[in-house]
Amino acid sequence: MGILGHKSLERAGVRQVLEDDGSLWVVGEGRPEQAPYVVRGSRPDVLVASHDSPEDALRAVRSHPGPGPARIVLVSRLSEQATRLLLRHDVRGILLRADTVRHLPWAVRAAAAGSVALAPAPAATLVDTFVRPGRFAEEAAAARTLLNALSRREREILELLAEGASNAAVAGRLGISGHTVKDHIRAIYAKLGVRNRIQAARVLWQAQAQAQGQARPPDLPAAALEHPDAREYATTRP
Repeated sequence: MGILGHKSLERAGVRQVLEDDGSLWVVGEGRPEQAPYVVRGSRPDVLVASHDSPEDALRAVRSHPGPGPARIVLVSRLSEQATRLLLRHDVRGILLRADTVRHLPWAVRAAAAGSVALAPAPAATLVDTFVRPGRFAEEAAAARTLLNALSRREREILELLAEGASNAAVAGRLGISGHTVKDHIRAIYAKLGVRNRIQAARVLWQAQAQAQGQARPPDLPAAALEHPDAREYATTRP
């Protein structure tokens, strides 16, 4: 194994984790910018590099492209974009520094065998990226089924509620009484299986998001969140 890190204490910690495993041997180490010399001088199978940030890791990987030992990077934080970019640059393992003791030994073996080793956090991010579109599609289909149970008048009222309209505003727009509006809202809640206006409106937004080809439901409209009657949205009363 080769080890890269900005500080000698940092490299010593990584070395200790690897050597405590009993079956992994460190053959060279140095600072990240010394990676070419470490690789040429010790020919490690896996290069473990500890970085201050994902950006630092990306800069290091980009500055030394091409074939070489499998790379594992250790970073203090991660984002979905950083995970994608690191993998795109042929990094074979991504771990958070806090996971080093628990996950580095098996990650080294996986990378040496040609696999990709990801700590729980980046692995969950990637899995969610692949699963999310299917989940939203299923939610949109379920939302459309629920909307089909509404009458034309109930659908009109739901669309106004989703825009942030109050009961009085709905009554004025549709030319009906406030009591009739309340009766319709109760019926909408029952058919959609919801308890308040935000939940009812979300069913509509989920269906519309899929119809518009969006990968995820849209954010709640500002009118719905900033309406003078906003407190009513958080209650079960229509």
